[in-house]
Amino acid sequence: MGGMREEGAAHPRWVEVASVSGWARWSHALLLLGVLVMFGLGLYLTPNPAGHGTHQQLGLPPCAIYFLTGRPCPSCGLTTSVSAILHGQFALAWRANPIGYLIVAVAAIVGVNSCFALATGRTLRIDLNRFHLILLGLLSVWLIHGVVRFILA
Repeated sequence: MGGMREEGAAHPRWVEVASVSGWARWSHALLLLGVLVMFGLGLYLTPNPAGHGTHQQLGLPPCAIYFLTGRPCPSCGLTTSVSAILHGQFALAWRANPIGYLIVAVAAIVGVNSCFALATGRTLRIDLNRFHLILLGLLSVWLIHGVVRFILA
């Protein structure tokens, strides 16, 4: 029960449907709230046509790395990219930071899964070891993209 293995299975399943109760349901409510806040802010903001700096509409300072070096850090353009995607400005989103597409996709998946969990009491659960591999892969793509963009800018 609660494990990721079937009886007699040599390897855990990548994904399983599991029951959600108590505190886990609250965590799905908080995850859904976070996704809705992110999407709400993305729609509220006006994507900066320069491809970066949209976050400054929230009173945040400009990127220190970009300010000091004139080169974008791995996160430069992410707020602009997410906001542009939500406004249907897909070319600007790609130019600002293509990783924004991953962020929006993952947030949408998390939001749908949380809605499913709240509505049915069941959720999709990824094997923890494989979940860590997925996170490491996404983090690696983000950092490699950021380093390449920093060098080529």
